[in-house]
Amino acid sequence: MILLRLLSWPYFRKHVLRSVLTTTGIVLGVSVFVAMHAANQSVLVAFSQTVDRIAGKAALQITAGENGFGEEILEKVQAAPTVAVAVPIIEAVADAGNKGTLLVLGVDMTGDRSLREYDTDSGDEAVDDPLIFLAQPDSIILSKPFADRYQLKAGSRLVLGTADGEKAFTARGLMKASHLADAFGGSLAVMDIYAAQKMFGRGRTFDRIDLALKEGVAADDARRELVALLGPAFEIQAPASRGAQAESMLAGYTAMVNISSAFALFVGMFIVYNAFSIAVTQRRSEIGILRALGATQGQIRWLFLGESAVMGFAGAAVGSVFGVMIATVIASAIGSLLGDVYGVAQQATEIGMRPAVLLPALAIGVVTSLISAIIPARNAARVDVVHALRKGSYQAFSAGEHRWRAIASAVLALAALVCLTMFDSRVAFYAGYGCVIVMALLVTPVASLALAKGLRPALQWLRPVEGSLAADSLITAPRRTSASVAALMLSLALILAFGGMARASYRSIVDWMDTSLNADLFVMPSQRIDVRTTRFPAAMAPEIAKVPGVARVQMFRNGRITFRGAPTMLVAIEMASVAQTVKRAPVEGDAAEMYRLAAAGQGVIVSDSLAQLRRLKVGDTVDIPAPYGMIRLPIAGVILDYTDQQGSILIDRRVFVEHWKDDTVSDFRVFVAPGAAIGEVRQRIADIYAGRRKVFVLTNEEGRRYILKLTDQWFSMMNVQIVIAIIVAVLGIVNTMTVSITDRRRELGVLQAVGALRLQVRRTIWIEALAVAVLGLALGFTLGAVNLYCMLQVVQHDVAGLRLAYEFPFGTALTLVPAMLGAAFIAALGPAESAVRGRLLESLEYE
Repeated sequence: MILLRLLSWPYFRKHVLRSVLTTTGIVLGVSVFVAMHAANQSVLVAFSQTVDRIAGKAALQITAGENGFGEEILEKVQAAPTVAVAVPIIEAVADAGNKGTLLVLGVDMTGDRSLREYDTDSGDEAVDDPLIFLAQPDSIILSKPFADRYQLKAGSRLVLGTADGEKAFTARGLMKASHLADAFGGSLAVMDIYAAQKMFGRGRTFDRIDLALKEGVAADDARRELVALLGPAFEIQAPASRGAQAESMLAGYTAMVNISSAFALFVGMFIVYNAFSIAVTQRRSEIGILRALGATQGQIRWLFLGESAVMGFAGAAVGSVFGVMIATVIASAIGSLLGDVYGVAQQATEIGMRPAVLLPALAIGVVTSLISAIIPARNAARVDVVHALRKGSYQAFSAGEHRWRAIASAVLALAALVCLTMFDSRVAFYAGYGCVIVMALLVTPVASLALAKGLRPALQWLRPVEGSLAADSLITAPRRTSASVAALMLSLALILAFGGMARASYRSIVDWMDTSLNADLFVMPSQRIDVRTTRFPAAMAPEIAKVPGVARVQMFRNGRITFRGAPTMLVAIEMASVAQTVKRAPVEGDAAEMYRLAAAGQGVIVSDSLAQLRRLKVGDTVDIPAPYGMIRLPIAGVILDYTDQQGSILIDRRVFVEHWKDDTVSDFRVFVAPGAAIGEVRQRIADIYAGRRKVFVLTNEEGRRYILKLTDQWFSMMNVQIVIAIIVAVLGIVNTMTVSITDRRRELGVLQAVGALRLQVRRTIWIEALAVAVLGLALGFTLGAVNLYCMLQVVQHDVAGLRLAYEFPFGTALTLVPAMLGAAFIAALGPAESAVRGRLLESLEYE
């Protein structure tokens, strides 16, 4: 601590900019870690809080996936000996025009007050007396925060989009800001459940049942009783468990977040390493004096490790603050993903540094910084006193290391090859993936040296004097540039992996839409394809079929169920009709036989993504939970389907109606007759429902744009990574050029003494910086090609089950070349000026 106070602190004060650059590597890595995880956690916490607020005093909730269940289930539950109160619930998303969207809670007002308190300030007897409320079917209760936002009051009329078109509702009361009214940021409304059934096309079904248990009854006992009563199709759980479901839906996104955070921390580690290498180089004389005065090697080592710990803590603290700021933007993207899951975007109302994220971030910052400083601290402890105090002498630390690096790299290469090709195990795969990354880092100095030698003729041709000097600087000290090259290499490798996945995903999704999602028009209850809370009656199908120009109408119904413990999309379609419109061959199975069995109710079809994630194949028997009996059928085929990111199961519509007792429709797929104008048919469909039912008729092109927009959310982090790569290039090259100038101060002084112009010295530094960027690009593209393969395997087997083709993103690579070269040139401006502004006598005396 004495050395830190007497030596380190004055050094930090003297080199403020250098100290900032040192901590920036940790700030960079920690900010990405905190931003990703804080946003993820904050949205999930906000969602859990909303679920808790809506649940009120409910001890348990009964659900059967998103498709709901019939009203008769309520009677069974109410008769259960352990149940004190059982109230049905419907949740639906309603369009309120320029007021955004509302989460409408349909409740049975006669029994719901025992679970939820509607603290209103209107004094309206319709709220106080449920029978009066029920007698007025246009009744609605709004949260006061929502009403205040749009200048509404008790008695105000609010128009909502429903399955029967736009309907005006009267606000019978306003809920004060409270536990319930604050759910979903206050965008909440309450109406009678039977009115909600009609308004949102639910037929005679409920979404869930909320329960209060009799006094003294344990929740686990009640759960076991209700499972025995209702069967395996129903999920009976505490309200808090719905938050866990949302978390499982984001598992793929979380995996990508973790990979991106790990790369960012690796990058930060090399920036810190390079910065401490600069410190050791610049403080050789100081270290020599300490050693001459009796300081031990251990004290010198711990001095630098102590500095790194302080820097790591400071960088982690600052990175946490920046991470929270960035998390606000990222939380919006994650909230939109939850909107895709639950039909309404859940935004985090506040993002704070929770201990679950902050403490690991601080620990990671300190540990990362310590690891980065181990080699520089060891080198500092090994400084020879004579070399350090004698001007004109330089001590090299890297001699003798090439052999063990080569041996270690060869061993890791062999281990990676064995793990990636000879074992069908996820543990072996990730071990091989790790070996690839470590091997790339170990060979970076050697590879940089080889590339620098190969680059020398080109640089010499470009600028005979300056180019030769710049190349010789890289060749004589490859370890000096290797840290910056390694950091740049890792960033570029991650960018190329994301770019390749995005490119392959777009191609695959577009191909799927061309061959499978190829209807001309989609008749939807909402402009948003992901909203599934409003449904149409099946009777609309023959009405649409009669519209002039319509050749075929397919009824489509989808909703998530829990399959083998995870949310999975269940799709009910008219298999016989779909077999005639789909143009794509199945991934596994015979197309004709597959659709024949599925249409006869003798088989199901699963998406390739679900087959990959659950290890399913044709012939396997699957159990699909349904409210009126378990569906047990073999898999007749595997197809490419992007209906849901977690995979989907496709069954014939008649099987769905039989086992759910529900014939409502999510949307209609319309095929226009040859020769008919799609725009005219679209208008005719809209006209027949104008004023009596809310319909949105989307063209195929509009549907494609919406789906591709959702795809963009998954790869939006690539833009963040590109920014990180540019920052890495700037920081790394600034550090590299700084240490290069320090090491070559006498050489640069001699050049100026013999007549070199300042512009020539500047050009030498500029060319060296550009050469470092070129080395980073070359190695980054090489590692990126391998990293893309590994990431595709991660996506296929662990994230989304997508079997994507390998396509190197040449467009992204070409874009990165000018971006990195430009960043390198900008980064070299400061060091170049430092090189020419120093005193000539000091430069000649220094070495």
